[in-house]
Amino acid sequence: MTVPPVPSAPPPPKKDHRVQIFVAVIGACAAILAALIPVVVSRFDDPEPTPSPTTATPTGDVTPIGDVTPAGDVTPAGDETPETTPPGPDPALAVPEDYRGSWSGQVDWRPPLQGSYSTTLTISAGSVGAMVGQFSAQGDTCRGVLGLEAGGGPIVLRLRTTYDGGGCSSLADVKLTLDDDGDLRYELIAAQFPQGFVNQPAPPATGTLTRD
Repeated sequence: MTVPPVPSAPPPPKKDHRVQIFVAVIGACAAILAALIPVVVSRFDDPEPTPSPTTATPTGDVTPIGDVTPAGDVTPAGDETPETTPPGPDPALAVPEDYRGSWSGQVDWRPPLQGSYSTTLTISAGSVGAMVGQFSAQGDTCRGVLGLEAGGGPIVLRLRTTYDGGGCSSLADVKLTLDDDGDLRYELIAAQFPQGFVNQPAPPATGTLTRD
C-alpha cells in the first residue's frame, strides 16, 4: 500500500498593508476628536464676555478730565469782574457853572417891533424840566420863575410869569449863550402876550446880560 505523503504546512497568509494603514488613520482621527471635544464644549459652556464700552481701560498715558490745565490765563467765572457803565453827567449840572448867578441887562425889540425892556435873571443849578431860578422885568412890574428846557450850554429857559403888573407876557422862551467876554447873549425865541403870540422876526428881541 502506498503511504500518502505527509501534507506540508500551508504557507502563512500574507499581511494586507492597506488594512494597517486604514486602522492607523482611524486611530489618529479618534485622537484628534478626543482632544477637540473638550475645547468646543468649554467654549459653548463659558462664552467670553464682550467688554462694555464704559468699562474699557484706555491704553497709554491719559490725563484725567479734572486735571486738564487750560491754555493761557483764564479767570474763573466766579471771579470775573462785572463790566460797569461809567456814570453819565450829573443831571443837576445841566446848567453849566459859568451860567449860574445873577445877570442883568437891557433887551431890545427888533424891527418892526419897537422899544426895549430891562430884565434880571437869577440862575441856579438844576436838571432839564426843573425850576432853576427867578426873573424880573421892568423893575418888579413882571416877575416869575425860570424852567430849564435845554441844558449844557447854550441853555434855553422858559419864563413863566407869576406876577403881572401890566403888559407882561405869560410865557416866554429865551436862549442864553455865554460869549467870549463872559457875558450872556439873550435871545427871545417866542413870547405869549395877552394881545397875541410873538415869535417874529427871529429872534424878536436880543440883548446882553452881565453878571451882577
